[in-house]
Amino acid sequence: MNLPQKFPLTGLSCTSCVDKVTARLLQHPDITAATVTLQPPQAAITTRHALSDEEMNGWLRPLGKYQVAASAASAASPAAAPAQPAKSARTYRPLLILLGYLLLVIAAANAMQGRFDPALSMRLFMGGFFIAFSFFKMLDLRGFSDAYRSYDLVARALPAYGFVYPFIELGLGLAYLAHWQPVWVNAATALVMGVSLLGVLRAVLSGRAIRCACLGTVFNLPMSTVTIIEDALMLLMALMALAGHA
Repeated sequence: MNLPQKFPLTGLSCTSCVDKVTARLLQHPDITAATVTLQPPQAAITTRHALSDEEMNGWLRPLGKYQVAASAASAASPAAAPAQPAKSARTYRPLLILLGYLLLVIAAANAMQGRFDPALSMRLFMGGFFIAFSFFKMLDLRGFSDAYRSYDLVARALPAYGFVYPFIELGLGLAYLAHWQPVWVNAATALVMGVSLLGVLRAVLSGRAIRCACLGTVFNLPMSTVTIIEDALMLLMALMALAGHA
């Protein structure tokens, strides 16, 4: 889908500004074309899905002074109003497929043992979860970092954290699969997921339409209670594992 949108911009003062903003917009995974002008100061873009003012500001934030003007909501195309897809089973199909794959791996591992092992199953689930989610984030590190910074508490204060986070997930996933230092790994998971959950809760309770970055920018997933359940489940499993080692 090619959807035209226009966003009035502030901060544009010269052709160098135009070039910077244009180059930045064309790096966005969902923007297929972009034209930035000084008179009027605006960005005319073509997108694969509608982008909100907040998403645009989050994407332009690394450049500094350039922002979408407050009147952008009324200037944008009426058809572009819904910035996120409807929350349905179809919307979350990638997550459901990933969950199915993880459960199949766990079932195969238990079948090899000839019995159901709860501790092994939980460890395999957590390891597979982190590695899979890390993979999708690393497909577009910059895009993930920008999207993550729009709601994560640490990434907002420390932008570099958005670039580091996928590597943290990868490290935790490998540690779970190798069964390495389980106490420390579970403690680190509880800390990371606890902080992440706070940011997600704040975003969901705000009622704003925010793009979930859990699978990077490959899939357009809305922030919702599903995201809360994801983080809360990982936090709960880490705490349960810690209790088991106490």
